[in-house]
Amino acid sequence: MKKSPSDYTPGERKFADLVAALKAGKPNAYTYRVNSAVTKDGDFVIGLTYHSGRQIYSATAIEIDGVRDNGKLCEWDAEGGALECDLSALNIDSVHTSVRTI
Repeated sequence: MKKSPSDYTPGERKFADLVAALKAGKPNAYTYRVNSAVTKDGDFVIGLTYHSGRQIYSATAIEIDGVRDNGKLCEWDAEGGALECDLSALNIDSVHTSVRTI
């Protein structure tokens, strides 16, 4: 069952706003959407990249409860499982099909 928008975490709300901006045709929304996702705990993932050789996702930053952390190592396996013990699993359904791949 899906969550009600009133129950969204700050990260889920930001992600939903980004998806809405893309649907509305806002400038740069596609670029931001392709490189963003959310975790299963509702944290907002920024600068998502898929590394095809290592078969992992990594991010340049993460927002946990609305607070951005640029220094945290953020990596998930190809199925979305967190590779760092204090991260939540990546919600694979939120990963765009055109995520940046290297």
